[in-house]
Amino acid sequence: MHDHSRRPVLALLAAVILVASLAVGPSAAQDTQYWSDGFGTQARLLGGIMIGSDQDISAVYYNPGGVALADSLQFLISLNALRYTSIGFSLSSAPAIPSSTGWSALSNMFGGTIPIGGRDSRNRLAYSILTRQYFNFGAQLRALPLDSFTPLPPPPGTVGIGNILVQQALAESWIGITWAHATPSRWGYGASLFTAVRNQTWGQTASAQVVSGNGSTALALREYDFSYTSWAMLLKLGVEYEAKNWSAGVTLTTPRLDLFGGADVGATKSYVDQGVVGPPGSSQIATSYQDNLTTTYHSPLSVGFGYSYHWRNSQLNFSTEWFNAVPEYTIIPGTPVTAQSGSDTLTMQLTTQARALWNWGVGYQNHFAQHWTMYAAYRTDLSSAPPGSQPAGTIVNYDLYHANVGAQAIIGRASIILGLDIAWGSKDEIPIGQPPPGLPAVPTIDETFNSVTGAVGFKFTF
Repeated sequence: MHDHSRRPVLALLAAVILVASLAVGPSAAQDTQYWSDGFGTQARLLGGIMIGSDQDISAVYYNPGGVALADSLQFLISLNALRYTSIGFSLSSAPAIPSSTGWSALSNMFGGTIPIGGRDSRNRLAYSILTRQYFNFGAQLRALPLDSFTPLPPPPGTVGIGNILVQQALAESWIGITWAHATPSRWGYGASLFTAVRNQTWGQTASAQVVSGNGSTALALREYDFSYTSWAMLLKLGVEYEAKNWSAGVTLTTPRLDLFGGADVGATKSYVDQGVVGPPGSSQIATSYQDNLTTTYHSPLSVGFGYSYHWRNSQLNFSTEWFNAVPEYTIIPGTPVTAQSGSDTLTMQLTTQARALWNWGVGYQNHFAQHWTMYAAYRTDLSSAPPGSQPAGTIVNYDLYHANVGAQAIIGRASIILGLDIAWGSKDEIPIGQPPPGLPAVPTIDETFNSVTGAVGFKFTF
């Protein structure tokens, strides 16, 4: 197949694949964000702004040093949330691209504390199960107009249409055991050892169909899917100091240590040109499936700091956390495959990387009645995706921002919480890569993300 006959079909394929990666590559969980959720009761209401003040069971995650500073033992039965998510796409040449919306139910946290050496001992053990990430998402974008598939003006009546389908799911749970100790001078020291179990599946199909004004046709198809399971361990260390009117804490979270896992990956890249440009019959077929592969999933080293100031019936919290960069690495080491017909090569491996970033947030709570406390918070949720990249299987590769409001009612030894988390973000997407030289550029896609999460939880102290 000569270059002059391949160029329009390659450009067609480039157009639809670029549109696919921009429009639905960001379509599932906030996998490039580290502060997407809160864990626990007050912690969720305060958006997780708890590194320097968390002295309930959610301290196992935010600052293990605070576990032993709590005045009473606690048991968190459940914290469940219902989330509505909307991802909107807009393209100047296709104003009718539908938004992708959906509801999902999120379990959040189960945990409790255990005294060591009697009720008054300042040594504590704690156990916890966190749903660190969870989503299940599917989208269909149909009849996308493609107008950049030929270097010359096409014959009158030429129609180019692209279709994109995506389905993906992610579930990651952390199972932890925590040890903590408090000194008489109100210093708390703690460590949480977590086992992280991560399962992800992702599949995307993109196709382009062209019928020219003279009746010639071209078809391009691209499919890519993967699934993997990863078991790993990581350690979170924390120190917290509690004074009369203020408290502060520092945490360190280690990168993951891989234990074991497995993966499989499949891909197809085919096209047929029946005379859109050049002689008919130009075609290529490339397809492969590989299973029983190893898998590796990395997470960054992070250091957090938190401060809390108390006065009368109010409390103001501040937290910030720095996340180190993760150099590019291979999640699934698939072997490249040469096309069964043609000379193209299928890239089967899955790689990713992460940039360094800071997140920060502020939270406020007010105990305004005997049994009621109100909460409000704001936090950043920056993306770890390096500029210009589009990691496979992620929801967004741009920064998000969160606002939280909520209330807690205390009835005897039980606490009931109700809260809302509102997240938003948007970006003018830039195409990843370009068509072959001399061909028109693929237009950008504007994308917006909005979600509202409502949560209800129950906690007992004794």
